[in-house]
Amino acid sequence: MKKLLFFLCIIFSNVVLSAELSVRAATISSMKVYETPDDTVNVWINVNGSSRIGPNPDNPSVTCELWTNSKLVHSSALAALMGEKKVNIWYVDRGDKSHWCKVKVLEVTK
Repeated sequence: MKKLLFFLCIIFSNVVLSAELSVRAATISSMKVYETPDDTVNVWINVNGSSRIGPNPDNPSVTCELWTNSKLVHSSALAALMGEKKVNIWYVDRGDKSHWCKVKVLEVTK
């Protein structure tokens, strides 16, 4: 019950705050890790054998590259890749309506 309420809160807050899209039952095909000059780690996630996924939620004329600097998303994606598990991914525009999109939630499924 708590999980259901948690996901309902996430979904409701996302509808109010920002446009987002999702991909279901996807496979993480590769991950590339980049360290920036300020020691931030950014991870580029390739899904279903492609570096791009669906349209940008705020600019449908471009497709997205999925990026994250969240340690939780990074570790979940790595676990899915290593365990050959499917994932559900919710993503949002990075803020500039370009081809870079931010992974908001990455859920490892069975």
